[in-house]
Amino acid sequence: MRLLVVLCVSIRALALISNAADRIDTAWSQLEGLNAKANEPVPMGTNAVEFYAGRKKALHDAAAEFVKQFPADTHRPQAMFWKIETTDFPEPVEQRISLLRQNELDARLIVENTALPQDLRSQIQRTILTQWLDNPDLITTPGQAVGIEERIADLVQTNPAEPRALSFQLARADLMLRFDHEKGLALLQEWMKGQDQNLAEAAKARLLKAQMIGQQIDLQFTAVDGSFVDLKALRGKIVLVDFWASWCPDCIREMPAVRQTYQKHKDKGFAILGISLDKDEQALTNFVARKLIPWPQYFDGQGWGNEFAIKYGVRAIPERWLINQRGEVVGTDISAEQLEQRIEQLMSSRDQLSRN
Repeated sequence: MRLLVVLCVSIRALALISNAADRIDTAWSQLEGLNAKANEPVPMGTNAVEFYAGRKKALHDAAAEFVKQFPADTHRPQAMFWKIETTDFPEPVEQRISLLRQNELDARLIVENTALPQDLRSQIQRTILTQWLDNPDLITTPGQAVGIEERIADLVQTNPAEPRALSFQLARADLMLRFDHEKGLALLQEWMKGQDQNLAEAAKARLLKAQMIGQQIDLQFTAVDGSFVDLKALRGKIVLVDFWASWCPDCIREMPAVRQTYQKHKDKGFAILGISLDKDEQALTNFVARKLIPWPQYFDGQGWGNEFAIKYGVRAIPERWLINQRGEVVGTDISAEQLEQRIEQLMSSRDQLSRN
């Protein structure tokens, strides 16, 4: 009798194990399917941000549930990566900080596990660094900046084949320029003399941009709507040059604030010129029409190979330059949050000069 009981218990345990394995396999299969959908190519003429938004949220939610439900499963690190990678950062600063800190904690469990594939661990590191760099307003102290600079340097050094090495190196220089300008200039000059030709050329372009402050620039183009734009013809106005793309989530997130500022000041001598890094002209024009973006847009269909992006070393978007009434560049890293204040300062300076 005892043998029969033991046998029944064993069978039941095996059935439970089998059912649990089936649940894991089903959940993982569904998660893989959601990941495939989240990486499908965007149809022509479709806005990439809107196309991927629902898909990435579905993947994020499913990955978070998988991580929670199956903490011991071998697929958990990959699910954790998808959860981190598809994090949507809302506007409030407090929420973004909270999400980034949680992602940091989750990522550490994977990065420090040397039994996991190096490629996955590098992907996680790359993603976390990108999320910090995509939220520059959260980097508020020199200590924070140095910490991120060191992590970038370590990632590039330990991963010679890092696909985003050049972009990360330039982001590192940007942090230095922001918190220790002379140190950033020295690093760019060092890279210009180095053996890596791509880095040397990129450093030269970035150094040129750092030296643009106080200088006048030449910018002429035929806009998508057929109008001819010449920056010199806008002397006397404050001009924002906005490097962006309709596929860029941060550009889209900040666009309402930029448009609101434009509407407030357009009759007081403020203009915006858009430099689009889109490759799909129909997607660009559809987005501009739907969102009622009234300022002219330059488009050459080259994406990151855009004529002006190459000329001026634009490696990340959105990038916004502010030009004063004399046609001089007064900033090349103007955030949407800073824009209103900077315009008010320039207008106030103009009014004081006119009174004097």
